[in-house]
Amino acid sequence: MIPLVMCIDDDSMVQMLSEIIFTDHQFCKEVVKAYDGFSALQYFTDQSKLDSKDQQIPRLVFLDISMPISDGWDFLDKFSKNFPSMQPQSKIIVLSSAIHPEEIEMANAHPLVYKYFSKPLEPKHILALKMDPDFSQYFTVN
Repeated sequence: MIPLVMCIDDDSMVQMLSEIIFTDHQFCKEVVKAYDGFSALQYFTDQSKLDSKDQQIPRLVFLDISMPISDGWDFLDKFSKNFPSMQPQSKIIVLSSAIHPEEIEMANAHPLVYKYFSKPLEPKHILALKMDPDFSQYFTVN
């Protein structure tokens, strides 16, 4: 299982459903929830103050684009500028209900976005990630 995953979404129902899917598919050991980009950035700020051996950096970040206070674009911009050392460790998946092709294209073109999934998170997304070469080592059977 992936040690740590972060979900950034202002919708508590999306957060709950994602966590259920993670549990049902034995996807991750722990989930960090953030309800806007600001609180997610605060998490990374707090982690950056720790010794690297003590940091808990999410291997995957599921990011909604449309949120109040600090949206997904703001998160991507600030994460890019403020946390370059953490970027190789955290793959960002945009999980959005965007219907505008331009927004989907922008997300896919962003250098920090690993993948784009349409909401809701589904088992097929989790299964695809489990087979992805960047994550399959977490799911190999010994």
